[in-house]
Amino acid sequence: MTTDWLLGTWRLMRADPQLDFAPGVRMEFRAGGELRYHVDVGGKDQVISLVYRVDGDMLHTDNPAAPHSMSVHIAHGHGDVLLLDFAGPQALLIREVPPARAHIQ
Repeated sequence: MTTDWLLGTWRLMRADPQLDFAPGVRMEFRAGGELRYHVDVGGKDQVISLVYRVDGDMLHTDNPAAPHSMSVHIAHGHGDVLLLDFAGPQALLIREVPPARAHIQ
């Protein structure tokens, strides 16, 4: 599976309640295996720096600052949706489109 489609920022659209995702979560996948996990904490954007790799349809993440790793099935759904399947419970994220740049004349 090529992962170029994964690059960019994805915003949580919905998640099954048992996943306990915070509202407004964003996942920013960068080239080279860098993942910036954004969480709103008291109106401020808190960023957790993670590393990731994709092996087939599995996304593996690790937090170098704390002993925490996770693996989850991923799929690129219709309408440019990122589906995370945690062996049953699921989360759907939509791509955040950067604002159009103003045309300077």
